[in-house]
Order: sequence, then C-alpha cells, then structure tokens
Amino acid sequence: MAHALVLIASPNGAASVSRAMLDRYLARRKVRFPDETLTIRDLTLPENALPNLSAEFITAMFLPPDARTPEQARELDVSDQLVGEFQAADTLIVATPIHNYTVPTPLKAWIDHVSRPGMTFAYIDGKRQGLAHARSAVFLLSSGGIYTSGPQEVEDFLAPYLRHMMVFFGIPDVTVLRAEGVAWDAPFAIAQAEAQIDAAI
Repeated sequence: MAHALVLIASPNGAASVSRAMLDRYLARRKVRFPDETLTIRDLTLPENALPNLSAEFITAMFLPPDARTPEQARELDVSDQLVGEFQAADTLIVATPIHNYTVPTPLKAWIDHVSRPGMTFAYIDGKRQGLAHARSAVFLLSSGGIYTSGPQEVEDFLAPYLRHMMVFFGIPDVTVLRAEGVAWDAPFAIAQAEAQIDAAI
C-alpha cells in the first residue's frame, strides 16, 4: 500500500496559504489514490520542535551504532524516528512558505535531522548516492513575492535548494506548486495555485 509523509512548515495556522494549498492537494490526492496512507507531521507544533544539531550528534552519526555511547545514541533518537518516517514513505509532500527568501527554520531542522550518512545518502566509490525510499516529492510553496519570473527570480533560494536536496536523497520526481504574489494580490495568487493543484493531481 502506498504511503506519503506530509510535512507542514508554516506557523500561520488557519491563515496559512501553504496549508490551504495542502488541504486542497490532499483532498484531490485522496480521490486519485484512495488507499494511500499518510503520516502528517506539523513541524511548527511545540511537541514537534526539533533540536539544533550538536557536536555530539555530528560525532555520533558517523559512528556505527555499536560504537556509540548511550549519550550519543540518545542524541540520535529523534533523528532516527524522523529518518524512519521518511524511509517509510513512497512520496514526500511538503507545505511551506518562503521565509527570508529560503527555508523556514522548522523545515531546515528536519532536513538536517534526516540527512544521515548510510541511511539517506552515501558515498560509494567516490560517488554520491541517494538512499531515500521515496520516488517522488511534492512541494506546495507560498510567497509574498513572485519568484518564477521578473526581478525576484534570482532571489528564490527555496525551490532550487529543495530540488537539490531531493537529488541528494535520490528522489527523481519533484513537483513544485506555488502561490506567488500573496502580498500583492492574495485572491489571484490562491486561484492560480488552486489551478496548478487541479492540473497536477
């Protein structure tokens, strides 16, 4: 049975455009894939707050499990859980705004925790190899500005970064759907995003 991991990175709750996009996307996805199961992780909830990587964490992740001290193993507990969720998914679905032209803090923390050598990537014979189980990823992005064309196009450091990380993890099929220009004309931006979603799924 197909399974998707859903990540939410907007702190705006019911006012979040990316969350509204996610609701529409998941509703349409449910029609197309009625048997697909979901794990939904709201990275902005206090109970899901992720710690910054420590020196002990970085040391521990390069050690084989049987060489880690109990303290080092505990440092990796949350990361191990997140990697397990990631590797159980056939599809990764992420709803996120652009913050300061790039990745919101909760989503960057998630990426840091799942970037684990020997688990989600490896270097074999000098070549990088992604080890993610997922074969596809969908990103639902919202932004105040317009980044796909015009003067701000060179200022989009989110979508290119997310695409690169999917290549890094070995996920070949990446879809990016956007609500752009929310700060200038929110109804138009949302309508455009809804049209993209309807065409994509």
